[in-house]
Amino acid sequence: MAENLVLGIDIGGSSVKGGIVDVNAGRVVGKRCTIEHEPLPRLARITESVRTIIREVQYKGTDIGVGFPGVVSDYEVINGPNIGDDIRHDSLVESLSGNGLSSTLLNDADSALYHAIRNHKKYSGTETILLVTIGTSLGTAVSQGGRLLRNIELGRLLNENGVHIDQTASARALIENDMDMSSWANNLSSAIKRIATCVSPEIILLGGGITEEPASWFGMIDVGKTVKLAPDSNHAGLIGAACWHHDSKNGVLKRNLI
Repeated sequence: MAENLVLGIDIGGSSVKGGIVDVNAGRVVGKRCTIEHEPLPRLARITESVRTIIREVQYKGTDIGVGFPGVVSDYEVINGPNIGDDIRHDSLVESLSGNGLSSTLLNDADSALYHAIRNHKKYSGTETILLVTIGTSLGTAVSQGGRLLRNIELGRLLNENGVHIDQTASARALIENDMDMSSWANNLSSAIKRIATCVSPEIILLGGGITEEPASWFGMIDVGKTVKLAPDSNHAGLIGAACWHHDSKNGVLKRNLI
């Protein structure tokens, strides 16, 4: 398979998404595949989902970039609160290696922001960007001057009542708490403002599956700063993960990393 085509994988709390990415163009080639899973999926389930995606999208290569919902280094999982306990240290990379795949890991929110600063010129030089992914929890990523700061996990900050902000402002909270959209959007706005006080962003980007249908809620978000939808919405994480793997393999990450 051509060197510019890399499999991008985005692991979330409720599913694994994947697709073949043209890393030169920064876009998905062909279809995206989504495999849902139970809460706290274990290593075997995640590995099988990746194998299924490879078959579904007919990927013939061996290079794979993985966006992961937790703190990671390139090859080790440090923590993943919404993933099974056996996915720690180098177990995920080793499992993928046992299936003939060469992989690197990147936090899932970092993956989405890396796609924005690498593949979209209007974000490549912005002084400080905060990206918030809205899903099972709230993921966060920060870049400064087009350079990514890895593993900035602020989605579990406490609100004024001492409650973790993702418990009232995540997409899961919207569904499980049977909230009306206006109340939820107010909670999300409050959560974003609390996160923003930690990093003072120039622009705030929002990502995650719920951003694929923003009409019912995006106009309600009010945080006193410029807020936009992340480029390529829910595709951003897998695109960024694939691009990160390619750039890491080819030694061109230093200019995009703090």
